[in-house]
Amino acid sequence: MWWRVLLLVPLLMLVTPLYNSDEPRVLGFPLFYWVQFLFIPLGVICAAVVYYKVKDPEAGDRR
Repeated sequence: MWWRVLLLVPLLMLVTPLYNSDEPRVLGFPLFYWVQFLFIPLGVICAAVVYYKVKDPEAGDRR
C-alpha cells in the first residue's frame, strides 16, 4: 500500500522554488529545464509502478 505515495512524486514538479535557478547549465540549458525534463519519465515510472501494484489480477483482459 505504500507505493501509492509514489503518486506524490510528480507533484514535486510543481514546487518550482526547489529548482528555479539559472545555474548550473548543462549543454547550454539552465537547471530549471533539466529538472522538468527528468520529472517527466520519473512521473511516468511512478504512475506505472502504482498501476501495476494496484491492478486487479482477477480482472484479466476484458476484450
